[in-house]
Amino acid sequence: MAQPPLNLPPDDRSGSGTPALPFFPAALAGNQLAGPLVVVVDTPIDFCRWLNEAPPEVQWLQVEGLLGEPEIWAAAARQASAVALDVVVSQPGSEFSSLYRLADVRNVRDVRVTLPMVPGFSKALRLAAALQLPVRLLPGQPDDALVEELLGAVDFYLHDPSVEVPVEFFHSFLASQSGVPGSDLWMILEQDPDEYRRHDQQGALIYPEGALPSPAPSGFVTRFEQNLAEQGAECSGCRWQSFCRGYFKMPDPDYACAGIIRVFDALAKAAGEMATDLAAWQPSPQEASQSPAIP
Repeated sequence: MAQPPLNLPPDDRSGSGTPALPFFPAALAGNQLAGPLVVVVDTPIDFCRWLNEAPPEVQWLQVEGLLGEPEIWAAAARQASAVALDVVVSQPGSEFSSLYRLADVRNVRDVRVTLPMVPGFSKALRLAAALQLPVRLLPGQPDDALVEELLGAVDFYLHDPSVEVPVEFFHSFLASQSGVPGSDLWMILEQDPDEYRRHDQQGALIYPEGALPSPAPSGFVTRFEQNLAEQGAECSGCRWQSFCRGYFKMPDPDYACAGIIRVFDALAKAAGEMATDLAAWQPSPQEASQSPAIP
């Protein structure tokens, strides 16, 4: 999604000094327009209101529970707008066919699909990719069956020629393995409560499930990592610790990450194979003749 401008007041800056991006439910958002924000909408009335009247401070709308409302998607497809949409599909295994409603919407505005990783999520991922809709996966703590479905999704992402849009976290992991500077999993999935500050209907900060109450979100992930280390969690010996930073230990710090490590290893293997292929690639005589001469 679009990145927030660097103009938030100092009190809204994260522990890193960068601007924090607040998320507010639609009922509260109208009083929170001092800087960039994300508006969470879950009724057709709120969706249409903010879609048509959003001030420039609104970075995108997080749309929850509305994929089954065909009228609002028809309205969203009728006019171009700067308002981007992050469409959360709460039951991807049964709702995936409704993604077709977003096909025309993406022609006039940026649209992303967010999928919680529950059984059947890969059906929605495949259709979203076919419709050229970027995807954000929220993996949680998958059991063995979901790990296998996730590995199938990785294989699809890597090898299906129809995939031309980013699927996170796969996309950023591959980039990091190719030497591209990037962020950790908390940031990639917009789940770091220090940088992405979500509020409930009363305006209170929302922390990840299983997190202990905290007076402030600043440094949340660092403190969580420290707590895991003090508890002797397996993270300290994990080769993917710098990318994951304990993400898969929330909410249950005793969750066993063997399956997730298989996923990271599969992505890393693919990144290595791509690097080898690129290094061995030689242009054909025709391609070489079409290359511009170097002065």
